[in-house]
Amino acid sequence: MKSSTKYIVLMLSLVMVTCVEPYDFDALKYEKVLVIDGAISDLDEEYEVEITYTYPLGSELEPQHVTDAEVWVENSSGNRFDYTLATDQKYISPAGMTGVVGESYQLYVKMPDGTLYQSEPQLLKAAPAIDTIYGQYAELPSEDGTVNVGGIQFFIDSESITGNTHHFRYEWEEAFKIITPYPARYELTEDSSIVRMDTSLGICYKEGFSNSLIYGTTEGVTSDKMLEFPIRFLSEEQQQLRVRYTILVRQYAISEAAYLFYKRLEENNQSGGSLFDQQTGSVFGNMYSSTDGDQAVLGFFEVSGVSERRQFFNYSDFDERFSRPVFPFDCYFGSAIKTIPDSAAYYLTATGGNIYDYTSFEPPAVSIHTRSCTDCSYYADLIAPSYWIE
Repeated sequence: MKSSTKYIVLMLSLVMVTCVEPYDFDALKYEKVLVIDGAISDLDEEYEVEITYTYPLGSELEPQHVTDAEVWVENSSGNRFDYTLATDQKYISPAGMTGVVGESYQLYVKMPDGTLYQSEPQLLKAAPAIDTIYGQYAELPSEDGTVNVGGIQFFIDSESITGNTHHFRYEWEEAFKIITPYPARYELTEDSSIVRMDTSLGICYKEGFSNSLIYGTTEGVTSDKMLEFPIRFLSEEQQQLRVRYTILVRQYAISEAAYLFYKRLEENNQSGGSLFDQQTGSVFGNMYSSTDGDQAVLGFFEVSGVSERRQFFNYSDFDERFSRPVFPFDCYFGSAIKTIPDSAAYYLTATGGNIYDYTSFEPPAVSIHTRSCTDCSYYADLIAPSYWIE
């Protein structure tokens, strides 16, 4: 994770293991407020800090980025890490910077007018390992809430928690295999010849990433493990589980302050807004102005240890009650023609189809199906991800 801003902007859904308690906000009129958001972890990656201003709900304005600030992070060992502005208007960490378990970190932002903002010190805690990822059949309400749909609910179990680590946030990455019903095998060349392709267009791979906030806690739970924590639900109406599927889950060990911030943020966003919009109330994080105590600032600097696990699943691995998802495109059209190549060229152009099969016997014949049922390369990748295994 590079920055937690996406969880503030894209509050699409939330999974929790604890009950949500009422949280009262003071009504506020819209006021342009600075938002500072960033995160570091013990993952070896580039970290980001994003600095923007809030804007009125319903306006057509894009977030206003601050691009002339001085941004750095200091740890409890006295080291300073200076960030630089990237082309996407975010500030990025220097090469070689990686969070260390047991160290505390603070984010500093100095504005052009000299105002200094900083976070409270945040301790980087080690995250317990994820013991397993598994899927169980479940029936949950559809998007419109009118009916229940069957699907697979994926859960994780973590190993025993050590130290004072009880609050977690989760991200997932997924990839799945696509096999078209009628993979294209032949093509019509410019000289009107029908030749077999070197590579089939009928097997592809597609990736996806979580864009919702998923968090939980073990406080108030008798077990010292995070057990049966729900991560991702895929219904029979989605195609991810049709052939082969993999999910990578990252578990972030966060502070209690971060947990409460995300919880209050979700509660405030039940009205449909985001941290960057006009709010009925504001959720203040761990950032503050050290030069002007009356200066409001929003956002959170998250410091966390991370563990991760990847698991692969085939459709046959799931409960027999789970119906195999249907191919998402209609494949009713199919044409076997014998006039070659003129008719083949006509059908390929008229339908946007591809040649599924070709018989060179007398009389020769060509079987054509629509592109969506023969060629998945225009909505997925022909090359499998580097981590993919069969």
